Amino acid sequence: MHNIRIKIVLIVLLFLSPVLLKAQNSAGIGVAAEFGLPSGNFTNLSAIGLGASVKADLPVAENFAITLNVGFMNFFGKKNQLFNVPDLTYIPAKAGLKYHLSESFYAEGQFGAALPLNKEQKSLFVWSPGIGNQFKLSGENKLDLGIRYEGWTGKNDVVGLNKTNTKGFVGVRFAYVFGW
Repeated sequence: MHNIRIKIVLIVLLFLSPVLLKAQNSAGIGVAAEFGLPSGNFTNLSAIGLGASVKADLPVAENFAITLNVGFMNFFGKKNQLFNVPDLTYIPAKAGLKYHLSESFYAEGQFGAALPLNKEQKSLFVWSPGIGNQFKLSGENKLDLGIRYEGWTGKNDVVGLNKTNTKGFVGVRFAYVFGW
């Protein structure tokens, strides 16, 4: 079931992105390294997350763009003499809006789903506000440095509890953006 959802997300992104990119002049696709620093109760499960992502920026107006983002994120589980938390591995797929406050500085908001690669985990709703700055390189290419708060909300993983919880973290994204 999880493989089907992953394939659907990837197929939609693959087919939708080129069509929209041709219609826009200043679109870009960024390839990034991602770091996640858990906050709140999530620090009891993990100390750090590492991953990678691909994000397309599809301009729809002078300062607005639609964003499509798919990635891989692994939060390393904490291990000590008392407990052994397994790694939490997800494929986050998000869409959102980006607003350029200046030529290089932007604010954005995204939402989507975190699809688990662990059998015991469930799909989670993702929401993420953030800011960033793009530094011009050669041609239309840019270096993108972004920071965001990201929340993954869903039902508790403990059997018998129907309580909703959020795994929250501060995300840092370093991307190389190929511009058109």
